[in-house]
Amino acid sequence: MRHAGRCLLFLCLMGVASVTTGALAADQPPPAEATQPAVGEASKPPQVQAVYADAPPIIDGQLDDPCWSQAARVSDFYVLELDQPLPEETTALICVDSNAIYVGFICRDRTPEDIVAQETRRNGDIWNDDCVGVGLDPWHKHGVTYDFNVNARGTQSEDIPGGSATKIQWRGDWTAAAARNPEGWTAEMAIPFSILPYPPGQTTFSFGLSRHLAKEKLAVCYPDTGRPWNPLLTADLVGLHPPAVKPRPLFMPYLTFDFGENADKRADAGLDVQYKLPSGLTALAALNPDFRNIEDVVEPISFSYVEKYLYDPRPFFVTGQEGFFPKSHLFYSRRIHDFDLGAKLFGTVGNETIGLLDAITFGAENSFVGAWRHRFDDYNGVQLSLVRHDVEGEPGNTACSIDAGRVWQHLDGTDQIWTVDYLSRDADGRSGAAYALGGDHERGNGQPQWGWMYRLVTQDFHPALGYFTSQNTNGGYLYWNRSTRYEKGRLQGQGWGISTAYYPYLHGGGVLRTGISPSYQWQWRNGRTLSLQADRMREYNQDSSDLGASLGWNTQDLYRQGYLYALKGVRAGGDYAYLSAQQGFRPKKNLSVGLGAEYSHLAPPSPEAYHAYQTVLTASYDLTPEKCISLRLIARDGGYNAYAAYRQVVRRGMDAYILVGEPDPSRTGLTNRVAVKLIWAF
Repeated sequence: MRHAGRCLLFLCLMGVASVTTGALAADQPPPAEATQPAVGEASKPPQVQAVYADAPPIIDGQLDDPCWSQAARVSDFYVLELDQPLPEETTALICVDSNAIYVGFICRDRTPEDIVAQETRRNGDIWNDDCVGVGLDPWHKHGVTYDFNVNARGTQSEDIPGGSATKIQWRGDWTAAAARNPEGWTAEMAIPFSILPYPPGQTTFSFGLSRHLAKEKLAVCYPDTGRPWNPLLTADLVGLHPPAVKPRPLFMPYLTFDFGENADKRADAGLDVQYKLPSGLTALAALNPDFRNIEDVVEPISFSYVEKYLYDPRPFFVTGQEGFFPKSHLFYSRRIHDFDLGAKLFGTVGNETIGLLDAITFGAENSFVGAWRHRFDDYNGVQLSLVRHDVEGEPGNTACSIDAGRVWQHLDGTDQIWTVDYLSRDADGRSGAAYALGGDHERGNGQPQWGWMYRLVTQDFHPALGYFTSQNTNGGYLYWNRSTRYEKGRLQGQGWGISTAYYPYLHGGGVLRTGISPSYQWQWRNGRTLSLQADRMREYNQDSSDLGASLGWNTQDLYRQGYLYALKGVRAGGDYAYLSAQQGFRPKKNLSVGLGAEYSHLAPPSPEAYHAYQTVLTASYDLTPEKCISLRLIARDGGYNAYAAYRQVVRRGMDAYILVGEPDPSRTGLTNRVAVKLIWAF
């Protein structure tokens, strides 16, 4: 029922190390220090007093503004996974004014020539670079955070709770910069209060800080929340006086022009509207949203007994989706293909978190989705969800659920137990249900972890907008695993796991799934990885056993990483083989190329026998960090597809996409098409 700061958690769990302690010039006034818990108060979050600056800093990465000499200073970072000294010193400085929170980082590095900063695109992959991050929880729940990160060359990345569209003004803009020096590098951030939701009268924000050291492949964090990381012990920034929220609508119109041979319209327009309420809720509306692909997910060709689950990148569904709406069992947004008018309301007020969505296709279809979660305390909560789907001429469908959980926090980890009950009903009287009960035992580095679940699903359980593929079953699973991270040596970490499942059919005999699956993984400091797996399984009353292996290399190199995966076994009554490979290239400074290939073969006598291959070539040339041109070519046994694109995503002004060809990855053959999409926000 709790969510951690995702950037912080990601960096720390990846294990990348760092330090923190810094000194300012001797002639400067002593800065405010973070208040640490006294002995016996380790379960209480540390407090940092907000220091109000007379004048804001100039965000250039230099840390030479007067405000930094009076700022609160934090220097007691720690390595999350390992009990080892900090390899480098790190100091964070924090001050505020009536407009924003300002955070500076002093990152000492004894070999500054080895600092890694590859990513240049905003919201790109900076996680293998030297970078720093701030996670802010304006609700002061020590849970969900707004995450702001910057690498050593000043490339920004943010993570918005629930997700958001790519338009920067729509997400909420902030500024950051970084600068190198002979002792390492420094960074500055300015995070406006205007992009953060908080209740009236809020004076305390929860927060956490992190630094990723690329050479050591370690992360350090502040504060010390124990091992493993406990979000309930993140720090408090107290004494804030943020300005009263001034609600105003944000408009994001678009225009499209399509000169394709199969275009329904030569020109089209639509509008999204966002309105942040004083309560902390966010309202969205969409009129005639554009659901044509800019670049959709390329579906893998590996064999599957069921429909493959794919990520949905469409802006209306991305914004606020994660954490505020029902999980995909009830609401898989790809079930809604298009609509004329949509509205959303989501956010957290006090101990209540809500998400409401309605999508209407006039005279044809209506989809309503709602979720409400109540937080009793840090460890207890309950959520109710409801999904209603109506299509003209078909029976309406209603699906709902209630789930609750309890977490026990210990010094070395957590234990939890959870339950969820689903119901569905069609207007013609068909009804079904699903019931599940499970638990997890999670511990830190080198400690065994385990979990279990029992589930019963009736034959007629049917959530029309959900992704649920296990009807008519009664059974469960167990898993046991351990992951160990090493402080020194060539081997950075290794782990093993074993899981077993037994899901017999309720009616008709046989099993949906049963078997056992062991696996082992290694990760070396030189960027190589190796994993082995074995499955002795039976699925849908057919043998589905196999052996698989995956080898990765250059995993710390943004542009040159690659992997090879191979699997050999049995599926649906026939011998099965699957191969997949991916390799990145960087032939020129601003040119990156990726080549991926798949081969899949299911032999007779399987009634599903097939033979398929797929090769995907992508190339991207950065004109600037905000503008690029790209090419994608997909070759299959059934034909090929290709398109070229221009992409412009700017801090302020017009975003633009120009497509030559058809970006739908399911299409084959060249398409005579030129399409333009222009997006504004004001």
